[in-house]
Amino acid sequence: MKKKTNLPLSGVKIIEFTTSWVGPGGGGLLAEMGADIIKMENPHVPDYWRRTVKAFQETGSINRSGLFAINNRGKRSCALDLKLPENCEIALQLIKRSDILITNFAPRVMDNLGMGYLVLKELKPDLIMIAASGYGATGPDREAVAFGVCLEPYAGLSSLIGYPGSPPMPCGTTLSDLAGQVLVAYTALVALHHRRTTGEGQFIDISEVENLIACMPEAVMEYSMNHRVPQGQGNRDELMVPHGTYRCKGDDKWIAIAVKNNAEWKSLCKAMGSPELAEDERFQDAFLRRKNEDELNKVITAWTLNQDNIELMHRLQKAGVAAGPVYSGEEIYKDPHLNARNFFVEHIHPEVGAKELAGPYARLSATPWQMPGPDPLFGQHTEEILKELAAEKK
Repeated sequence: MKKKTNLPLSGVKIIEFTTSWVGPGGGGLLAEMGADIIKMENPHVPDYWRRTVKAFQETGSINRSGLFAINNRGKRSCALDLKLPENCEIALQLIKRSDILITNFAPRVMDNLGMGYLVLKELKPDLIMIAASGYGATGPDREAVAFGVCLEPYAGLSSLIGYPGSPPMPCGTTLSDLAGQVLVAYTALVALHHRRTTGEGQFIDISEVENLIACMPEAVMEYSMNHRVPQGQGNRDELMVPHGTYRCKGDDKWIAIAVKNNAEWKSLCKAMGSPELAEDERFQDAFLRRKNEDELNKVITAWTLNQDNIELMHRLQKAGVAAGPVYSGEEIYKDPHLNARNFFVEHIHPEVGAKELAGPYARLSATPWQMPGPDPLFGQHTEEILKELAAEKK
């Protein structure tokens, strides 16, 4: 696969010892900026997403995973059994020619392979090694098994989701991995800049738990400053009232509405055809609306029940009120705004064929986003990569 040469990270070589989401996703962001990424895979235990999704269960193929595709576009797959000393030597040679190494296994894994940072630093002093793990490379829980279903409760996120009095709830996606992959890409760019100015490589220790806690500053500050423990409050907000999702006309159709001040509250009342509601003594300011929020939500729901959620969104937005439909996966793909921005791009895969996947996460005017190529078939580039190494030795 020939990499594009006019992208910001063209010429940057990255090697991944990763699986699942945070490591592959972080590397995937860098691949989409032009980096040449070799993904090392265990011939006996392919990437987690290759073998756990419905496509694998139905077809037996490890090359049909949408989650694998979105995180590994544009990479090259090299399948080597690192239990064999000769293959470990090949892996070390690949690391030596790389600018960045990304791993998201427990810290012991790379150490057990003889590829811990202290060893690799001797091999390549300017190497940038990014180690993303659930709990970080140090501390008593450094070797604990990490999945999002455990990391998010550990970080306190699950206690903030749900309704008052309800048990802790998951957030619906693996937020720890999604936040972590952005940090992987960000720290890679910072470390590259540092190396270009100083010539120094470095070790980057990322804890998914710590990163997720940093994404919840209000919860941390509420306890550290006020000694209060925040609880789940559903869709409600401490400052913005009304703030929630309201049922609309149709089967399971909803709209989200958020009002931040009295001016917007008056605009909402006017859009509802009930301007007098703004002067109702129960709802005259945010404090009173918060105090009487149950009654307020009943009033709003009685109105939204007869409205089309898409049409209502446009009406409220024109009135200066933040509102948006609650989309299903199908509705996301059909959304006129996303399609006008060409967000979904055709992904041509050698086994699956043409499918549409999410496109650019950011749009750079000087270096426009380009599809980096499909995700690799399992072990697809092993021979190609070994030939490159052999040619470099000549």
